[in-house]
Amino acid sequence: MPLVADRQPSVTPRAERDLRKQIDLSVSRALVDDNYARRLLIDPTVAIEDFGCSPQQFKSLRSIQATDLVDFARQARALFWRVDATPHYLEQREPLPARSAS
Repeated sequence: MPLVADRQPSVTPRAERDLRKQIDLSVSRALVDDNYARRLLIDPTVAIEDFGCSPQQFKSLRSIQATDLVDFARQARALFWRVDATPHYLEQREPLPARSAS
């Protein structure tokens, strides 16, 4: 049986979960660190830092062209989280009213 040399190794579920966790951490950091947020929006691969990922995941991450953190999070979710077609319940909620200064 011949070996197929052009096959790429599949990404394990653990590696996918670890990448999603790394993206979560990056978005969280970007919420409180404006410099990091700017770098993340310019180059989304900043999110992986020293974390290894497959070439396809790297390419997918690099394809994100977001205008803000919410846009980045939505695009990353579409790329790396398997979700059904129904909108997330948080996206259906109205914005919270501003808190009074009482």
